[in-house]
Amino acid sequence: MFKTNNLLAAGLTILVITTACLGSTIPTNTPNAVDTIVAATQRAITPAITPTLPATITPTFTVSPTFSIPTLPAVGSTLIPPAATRINFLSKATTGVVSGPIQPGQSLFFVLNASQGQPMIVSVESLNHDVTLSVRTQGGTSMLNPAAHLTSWQSMLPKTEDYYLGVYGGATTENFTLTVVIPSRIKFLPNSITATTSGQTVGGYTVAYTVLAIKGQLMTVNLNGIADNAALKIYGYSNGVPYLQAETNQTKFIFKLPVTQDYIVEVVPVPGQVVSYTLQIIIK
Repeated sequence: MFKTNNLLAAGLTILVITTACLGSTIPTNTPNAVDTIVAATQRAITPAITPTLPATITPTFTVSPTFSIPTLPAVGSTLIPPAATRINFLSKATTGVVSGPIQPGQSLFFVLNASQGQPMIVSVESLNHDVTLSVRTQGGTSMLNPAAHLTSWQSMLPKTEDYYLGVYGGATTENFTLTVVIPSRIKFLPNSITATTSGQTVGGYTVAYTVLAIKGQLMTVNLNGIADNAALKIYGYSNGVPYLQAETNQTKFIFKLPVTQDYIVEVVPVPGQVVSYTLQIIIK
C-alpha cells in the first residue's frame, strides 16, 4: 500500500499529516515537538520566493484556512537561506509532504522546528531523479551539503531548533515531492516490557513511531482495531533493512532483533482511509 503523490502543475502544495495522541505509557513531546500543516484542495496563498526564481514562475501554496504558512524574511547571514517557507507541525505529527514544480537550477528552501534526539528522515523524488537536497541547522552548520547531490538523508537531531531544507532543481523543469518524516519516540516505563498507544491516520496518511531496542531481544508488534484498512511496516533506522512490508497486510509481527538500533514502526492505511487504531509493542 503506497500513498499517491499529489503534484500540482500550477504550484507548490504542502500536505501535512497529524498523528493522534500517544497512550499514557508514552511520554508526550516537548513544547517544541513538531506540529503539522493540513493541506491540499484548500485556499491558496503565494509565499516569498528566492531571488533567483524566474518572474514567470510563481509557486502557490494551498493550506487550510485555519493555519498560515509564514515566510521568513531575508537575513544578512549567508549561512541561512534568504527566504524559507516554514512548515508548521501540529503536536504529535510525524509526516510532512511538499510537492510542486521546480525550474532547472532553481533553489527552494523550507524550514521546520524539531526536537533534540528525534530522528528526521528526508527524501525528495522527481521524474528524472536529479532534484537534490541540503540540510543545515539554525546556526548555519551543514548537515547535508548540496554538493553531495543526494536525494535522501536521515539523522538524529542534535538540538531543539529550526532546521533548513534546500531543494535544488535538475536539468529540466519537473515536479518534485519532498517528504519529511519525524517519528514519535516510544519509551517504556521502568520495569515494563509493554507500551501501548492509540491513534488515527488523519488524512489517510502513514503514522510513524520509533523505538530503541537491543540485539537479541524479541519484539512483538500488534496493530488492532483497523479491520482490513491498515497494515504494519517495520524497518531499521540505522541499517535501513526492511523487516516487514505493508504490502503483506500483516497486523502482527514477531521477530528477534538482529542489531541494537532504533526500529521504525509505521501504521500504513489504505490510501485515503482515516483509521483509528491501537498499537502495542512488547520487547523482552
